[in-house]
Amino acid sequence: MSKHKPQGSTTKRLTSTKEEKYKQQITELRRQLHEAELDRDILKTLAAITRKQPK
Repeated sequence: MSKHKPQGSTTKRLTSTKEEKYKQQITELRRQLHEAELDRDILKTLAAITRKQPK
């Protein structure tokens, strides 16, 4: 008789857990990117307004 380890359920659970973790990381990185893009746009607008003002 060969010994068979029941890896199916354990492997799937670990894989789905890792997948969920990666999805959360991707979501968080996308949020951070969006915030950075908003900050950049605000700074660009501020710089443009500052250049146009008479001294």
